[in-house]
Amino acid sequence: MKKYYTRSDLAIESLAHAVKDKDYKHSEKKEGNVTIETFEILQTSELYPHEVGQYVEISFPDYQDISTLTEQFEKQLSTFIKAKTNTIDPLILFVGLGNETLTSDAIGPRTLKHIRATHHYPLDERHQNQYYDSMCVAPGVMARTGMETADIVQCLVEEFHPDMIIAIDALCAQSYEKICHVIQMNNVGIYPGSGIGNHRKSITESSMGVPVVAIGIPTVIHVSSLVSEVYNLLEGYFKESLDPSTSLKVGKRRRYEGRLNEVQRRLILGEIGQLDEQKRIQLLNEVLNPIESQFVMSDKDIDFDIEMISKILSSGINHLRY
Repeated sequence: MKKYYTRSDLAIESLAHAVKDKDYKHSEKKEGNVTIETFEILQTSELYPHEVGQYVEISFPDYQDISTLTEQFEKQLSTFIKAKTNTIDPLILFVGLGNETLTSDAIGPRTLKHIRATHHYPLDERHQNQYYDSMCVAPGVMARTGMETADIVQCLVEEFHPDMIIAIDALCAQSYEKICHVIQMNNVGIYPGSGIGNHRKSITESSMGVPVVAIGIPTVIHVSSLVSEVYNLLEGYFKESLDPSTSLKVGKRRRYEGRLNEVQRRLILGEIGQLDEQKRIQLLNEVLNPIESQFVMSDKDIDFDIEMISKILSSGINHLRY
């Protein structure tokens, strides 16, 4: 089989084959049902697409504890801002990346609709409320503007000289469970469209000349990753069916538990089921890519999810104080 790397914009997925403490460092904590994981990538590698830097992933199972989720997002973003700027009241340019008319790609523009822009406020009003000096722009996509998004942002940087850029964009996940259930932040920047193979100019500190913090929400998954996930579900289902202690389980659950042994896997799932996940996805890519059937898919509840997460992000941003 040819070698295809699974494309995921999430550090937690991309680092699956990396070596901890050599390629990256990892820490984790929980606040209620919200999990905050920090990845410090120490070196670049062919095993994963991420650059050297810090990545924070906030995972949540649902929207039952929005206050804790918003609070943790605000806390982590505030830490990134203070670590990357030397001024007390920096000018921040918020950039909402993506296509507002395509729901799965609209998290950036829709978040900006709810963000408080303060650059036009009187100075005494901003200081009295300790608001960050902020500007917002949703530059659209190249198919509509005819211009590279990075070029538009670069023009704004040259005109207004912001101290920092915060870019908000949709990401691609490898696991369906991550779709709209993770908020990722990094101090590296972003390559718009790279998760679905639509490579555009980067928005990074090296390309813009100012620090860049990227905020991303996984909203789509490749069909090859989804099919591979189905194999994992089948294996868990058959394992539970064969195990007397779990075969009587009924009702809904988040996932099936357990794995088949090698003989069971061969008999039930065949040769493809024998492959590990990475090789299985490589095979699926090899089958799907030549016939242009490597579709990118989203969840049926994507409209609701984008509405909820855009408000969570904007609420956390609006609560920021210097």
